[in-house]
Amino acid sequence: MMNATPRIIGALVGDIVRESGARTKYGLFFDTVGERFPLVDVYDASLRGVARVVNAMQVVHPDMRRWKERFYQNLPAFRARSQRAAEYMHSMQGRADLVLQVGVLFDATWQGQILPNLIYTDYTMYLSALKPGLGRSPLKAKQCAEWIQLEQRAFERALHICTRSQRTRRSIVHDYGIPAERVTVIGGGVNFRSLPNVMPVVTHDEPTVLFIGKDFYRKGGDLLLRAFAKTREQLPRARLLLLTADPIPANLPVGGVEIIKPTWDREVIAALYRHADVFVLPSRLETWGDVLLEAMTYGLPCIGVRGEAMDEIIEDEVTGLTVPPDDVDALAAALTRLLRDRSLCATWGRNARKRVEQEYTWDHVVARLARVIEANGLTHAGAVELPAAIETR
Repeated sequence: MMNATPRIIGALVGDIVRESGARTKYGLFFDTVGERFPLVDVYDASLRGVARVVNAMQVVHPDMRRWKERFYQNLPAFRARSQRAAEYMHSMQGRADLVLQVGVLFDATWQGQILPNLIYTDYTMYLSALKPGLGRSPLKAKQCAEWIQLEQRAFERALHICTRSQRTRRSIVHDYGIPAERVTVIGGGVNFRSLPNVMPVVTHDEPTVLFIGKDFYRKGGDLLLRAFAKTREQLPRARLLLLTADPIPANLPVGGVEIIKPTWDREVIAALYRHADVFVLPSRLETWGDVLLEAMTYGLPCIGVRGEAMDEIIEDEVTGLTVPPDDVDALAAALTRLLRDRSLCATWGRNARKRVEQEYTWDHVVARLARVIEANGLTHAGAVELPAAIETR
């Protein structure tokens, strides 16, 4: 029987103390979990030492990005991380009651259910494999099928599965055959310890669009540049702040575009949000949308793409607009509409900030997680009722 207040071990691939990326993405989540439950430890299942070097050499690739993708997503690494995590969980018997596993790059129940395991994930390999070549599935077909089997085993052994989006929940239920009552959407939180103040709207002569996406092509940067060029034909003073890690292909228009290198400096990022009127993310594949939540927190209306989790975050015609995927003309029309109507921008931006405050802080997410834990007692699996904005969209 689970304790009334279970002692929790977090588990993920990433060091939330030493690694900026892991700390930014998951640090506040686990801080908030620790405010609600006794948090015994946050275990990093990453490969270290010789195992890390061996894994890297097994998947070496001349393209550094492809090498990194293959480093994290290969079958020997999944198994090795799972073995490490299982051994650690075995050592923690008697000191913890529940494992909270983030993502499915490993399986904390590799040696059987040593401790009850609750998985919190934002995507599945099945969904990644639907769009090969976009950096989320570097595996060949046979390897991908085996990875999906490993994911399915992890899902089947998990006491419950929580997802950020309905899209991912549907995949786990329909593509992996997990009973619907064992999968609950709890959303995701904006990564601010306290929400920043929203600056008063200042009307200026250069309506400004902001794009943040290290992976230029996957995030739809090329689509945006083509769409923005069309918008500038009608609004020649418009400008685009474009933060990306990739080189811009020479055949794309860059008039009115300021290209910015990626940074972990939160003050630099905050300044970009404060200088923008609209945030746009026309991704070809998006597992969730942390950057949308950040933009909404700063009071920016957002433009995203339908068919991804973005259309669960953005309320169309309320906090922004969603457009069909790969549709440059529709994207240009959305940009032009918002940049022309500054009053609409301001109204939708206020709505966006309110939506974050009401649904997308880590306090809200962990409260939903706590209801999953408490309602189930984690002695049996059952769905929990969530707010309509999260559950039914």
